[in-house]
Amino acid sequence: MKKNMIHLYCGDGKGKTSAAVGLLIRARGWDIPCAAVQFLKGSPSGEVKSLEKLGVAVFRCREGLKFLWDMTEQEKQELKAQQTEMLEKALALRPEMLMLDELCDAYSSDTAERALVDDLLKAPPCELVITGHKPDEIFFQQADYITEMKKLAHPFDKGAAARRGVEF
Repeated sequence: MKKNMIHLYCGDGKGKTSAAVGLLIRARGWDIPCAAVQFLKGSPSGEVKSLEKLGVAVFRCREGLKFLWDMTEQEKQELKAQQTEMLEKALALRPEMLMLDELCDAYSSDTAERALVDDLLKAPPCELVITGHKPDEIFFQQADYITEMKKLAHPFDKGAAARRGVEF
C-alpha cells in the first residue's frame, strides 16, 4: 500500500512556496490530481495563474486581506472560518497531492482549524506539501521530508519592493 508522505518547506528564506509549486508542477506532469490552499494570502500572484493553467484548483483568501497584526479578534475568527472552508473544499476534490501554503503560520496564529490539521498530519489522505516560517513541533514530528530555507541576503533588507514574477 502506498504511504502518503508529508513535505515541509520552512524557514525565513525565499523559495518555500516556489519549491511547493515546483512539486505540484512535477506531479501534474504525470497527470496526478493536485489542489492547493494558500493560507493568509489574498493578493494576486503568478504561481496561482500558472497552477490554474495546469488544472490545479487553488483556494485562497479574498483580496485585500490584512496582515494578522492589523486584524481584530473577530476578523481573525472570520479568517479561520474562511480558511477552514477552503481546506474542506480542497479535500473534497480528493487530490493525490495537496499544497498547504503558509499552513504553519496559520496554525501557529490559530487561524487554521487545529483539530482538522492535526488529523491531516496524523493520517494524510494524500501527499501533503506544507510551507511556513516557524512550524510548530507537530509539523517536524510528522513530516517525512523537511527542507529549511535560510535567508542569507534579501533585497527587502535594503528597502526593495516585491517584484512581480519574482516575489509574487
